[in-house]
Amino acid sequence: MGKVLKNPQILLAVALIYLCVCNLVWIHKDSRPPFWDAAYHQAKAIQVSNALHTLGLSGLLAIPRSTGYYPPLFHCIVALFYALFGKSSHSGMLANLPAIALLLYATYGLGKRLLPPHAAVAGAVLVSFFPFMLWLSRETVIDYWLTSMVTLAILCLLETEGFSKVPESVIFGVVCGLGMLTKWTFPIYVAVPAIWAVGKSWKNAALAALTAAAISAFWYWPQWPILAAFLKINSAGGAAKGDPSGLSPQALIFYVRALEGYQLFLPLFILFVAGFVSLLRRFLPAWIPIILWLASGWCGLLWFQNKDPRYSMPLLPAVALISACFFRDRRKWLPVLAVFLLFQHYLVSFGIRQLPERVVLLKATEGRLSWDWNLYSQTYFRMVGPPAREDWKIEPLLARMAKPGGPVVKIGLAFNIPRFDAEAFEFYGALHHQPIEVTRLWDFNEDAIANQSFILLCEADQGNAAFYSNAEMERQLKNLHQISQFILDRPERFQFIDRFAVPSGETIRLYRPKS
Repeated sequence: MGKVLKNPQILLAVALIYLCVCNLVWIHKDSRPPFWDAAYHQAKAIQVSNALHTLGLSGLLAIPRSTGYYPPLFHCIVALFYALFGKSSHSGMLANLPAIALLLYATYGLGKRLLPPHAAVAGAVLVSFFPFMLWLSRETVIDYWLTSMVTLAILCLLETEGFSKVPESVIFGVVCGLGMLTKWTFPIYVAVPAIWAVGKSWKNAALAALTAAAISAFWYWPQWPILAAFLKINSAGGAAKGDPSGLSPQALIFYVRALEGYQLFLPLFILFVAGFVSLLRRFLPAWIPIILWLASGWCGLLWFQNKDPRYSMPLLPAVALISACFFRDRRKWLPVLAVFLLFQHYLVSFGIRQLPERVVLLKATEGRLSWDWNLYSQTYFRMVGPPAREDWKIEPLLARMAKPGGPVVKIGLAFNIPRFDAEAFEFYGALHHQPIEVTRLWDFNEDAIANQSFILLCEADQGNAAFYSNAEMERQLKNLHQISQFILDRPERFQFIDRFAVPSGETIRLYRPKS
């Protein structure tokens, strides 16, 4: 340990190897299909891969139309991993491994400018071991890569020395352009620190901005109308979930509660508070960009009606650096931190059965989602956490419905079960070249029901509707019950094919409308 403390960079290499190996083990042990956004992004990455494989370089022109509501950089990275390791959900999960290395590098680079070397390493290691970062490092979602790109952009911004250096300003512009192609929320975290850093070097700042605009226009120019429509849908979805809006008291504390209850847990949240106190006692102007990053990102997220802890992931490197201030004069505490991080990593990654699944400090319910203050949790709403060997039957089910190269098969789902959702079906359909159209049957519509090739119903409560407000959930359950009864009461119109259980405990019934 003494050698490590004298050469703390060794911890970075050790942490990177450890995280990557553990993720490889986790991915190998997990057999579940991706869910919701993860499945959506993998399906879009398959479209990118198919376009490039079929059209070659000219397929690049098809990419903006292949990734739906999201910019294409992440999907291109996943497509690259498909090319390297074959198309599978596991290959898509591997696409986050370079982002882990990038996040460690960029956070440490920022830390070296602000902290002693050992504390800088502590900050870099901390952010990579935050529970929420660990959970999403194994899911095919954009936000881990977005966090890495935001951190790299802040590092490149500081390298410009107030935009006084032309090459560094151009590099910052390139990184910002790629960040915009990662996700459209990128400017929320970077714009205010960049404006603060401009000083008198407006010419170089304008050069950086033009560089970023030129790169990001590849997607935003043709897709702007689609993005604008999506943002409206996203806000409506937040309202349906019962998320707090605007500057309401609940909105103001949402991401603070998410930070403690889901992203850090109580011990590391206390470390963050201690680090913040330490920072205030010895505050230096060099910390201003980090504070602006944290404050502007938090304020920017308040204006999004749809709220989720993963939306604030790009703030976690700033949180980690502030937490690391505690270690500026406390190097002897690093071994204690290392032991704790290893314990917590195992807890949230592989689970400890002898401990309760979670310990709630204070209940705080909004709508039907309970965003609690937690001492810890081994899972995130039981959707991510330890790996599991489970058969969700999607692939054999699709094999019964659709054949590669055959006619388009329309599949209606009257539920919203994670990992057995519309996006998961679309992913496996794209993976196996099965021509399907998947529709969520949320509202009772006799024509829409009759127009399906196959219909899947869920017995009992019609699946997971708990992610919506009370009023919206009641409306959906009423409609789903009406759809179910309409089919059950008309055996002359709908042929019963099969009945089976899925690992989440729900029982599914498969029907086909009769000609």
